[in-house]
Amino acid sequence: MSTPPHPGGNSGFPGMPWPPDPSRPLPSPGGAHDPLDLPPAPALPGEPVPPPESYERSTRQRVLYLPVMAGGDLLGYLWAAESNTKACGFIRNLAFFERSLDASSLWNRRLDQSYGEGLPAQDAVRRWRGAPEDPEGGAIPADAQEQWAQSLSELGASLNPDAPRSPGPLVQDGLYPDGTPADRSKGWGPLVSAPMPAYPEETAGPVVHLPVVLGGNLVGYVWAAVSGDAAGYLRRVPAGRAGEIATGLWKARLSDAFEAGVHAVQAIRAFRGLPEDHLSGTVPADAAEQQASGLADLRRLAEQ
Repeated sequence: MSTPPHPGGNSGFPGMPWPPDPSRPLPSPGGAHDPLDLPPAPALPGEPVPPPESYERSTRQRVLYLPVMAGGDLLGYLWAAESNTKACGFIRNLAFFERSLDASSLWNRRLDQSYGEGLPAQDAVRRWRGAPEDPEGGAIPADAQEQWAQSLSELGASLNPDAPRSPGPLVQDGLYPDGTPADRSKGWGPLVSAPMPAYPEETAGPVVHLPVVLGGNLVGYVWAAVSGDAAGYLRRVPAGRAGEIATGLWKARLSDAFEAGVHAVQAIRAFRGLPEDHLSGTVPADAAEQQASGLADLRRLAEQ
């Protein structure tokens, strides 16, 4: 027996357009049929929103850079990779902390706009030379000379010599640190697996922890033992895939600190205020350090 059509429709089910032709027989169970033309499911409240597609904000290549000035003060540099046409960004002068933070927002919006227009990275930087000064973000003087640094890390060290250094994402310019292409169709590196040197990831005592935030959303925690040398990154369960993806960079940063002989607590404190990575987020500069009685308590917090 057929189902009578719903008023205003032809399917017998409210809002369901299938089947479009009432004279067509219903498909047999498991048989092929036209998919329902339904709207995409709305995003769940609280789910992290993916950042808009834009230039890569890290590179291991040499970088071209131009100064961003405001009233005679150097707020930072706009930079672009030597040959990666999709890598450029703004690096802040932390001596002008609040002003360079406002400038960073402006220049990142401008770069996002240039990316949407399809401009290569160096053109996206050069286009702003001589543009009128913005009251918040400053300007690149018309007579500014292009300069080069051997690496983005070197440029950051010259601008902010006392700031902690970040190795950046594992994959930059489409390559792993050893030069292996991330796109396997372009070649393979040595197929070996070696664990990174790292702090112990278990402790029986209390731990201190700091939040990891991506696009305004809490995605995880970096933690360290109050006594001893244990430390690690713990993803926040409700953050889902975003919290998992962030793991790689935070473990790499902890590994670097371990190899440098930095105490675990000092290591996570040094993460405050690092530039936000588009996949792994950041520990905000003003993040409050919290303490938990043990890893079990922190894991329960991460499940909320």
